[in-house]
Amino acid sequence: MATKKSAARLAELNGDAPRLASPQDLEAAGPRTGNTHPVRKSSGARHPLKINLMAVSEALVEEGLDPAIEFARILRGRPLVDDEGKPVIDPITGEQARRYELDADVRVRMLSEILNYTQPKLKAVEVKMSGSLELTSEQLDQRLGALLQKVMK
Repeated sequence: MATKKSAARLAELNGDAPRLASPQDLEAAGPRTGNTHPVRKSSGARHPLKINLMAVSEALVEEGLDPAIEFARILRGRPLVDDEGKPVIDPITGEQARRYELDADVRVRMLSEILNYTQPKLKAVEVKMSGSLELTSEQLDQRLGALLQKVMK
């Protein structure tokens, strides 16, 4: 692999008339450009068949693709228009009709998968109670009222 030399001092900095930069000037002045991705050694050495997710993420960003936005576009569908370019109104909902590229079942599974990342999962909690509660109905009503007021704050 050839190493780059530091950029030579440009003549226009010494008082000469400015000139347009050539590809050689640009190459000597900075890093190489292109679609090469840095090699990450985190998973490749021990597990050669695993995909480097960081490199995949960087490649998607370079191509202008964000998986979350693409999911949303797919789920939202495309608005329907007639031959004249006017929006088609759904007679049942009164809103603009949409064309979905995926079946409703697949869209529901996609939303269910996205839900795992956007909403916390609830965990089961086991409560053991021993003894008996000896509250009168009046005391129970007062206790529930106090709890409700606490929640409403």
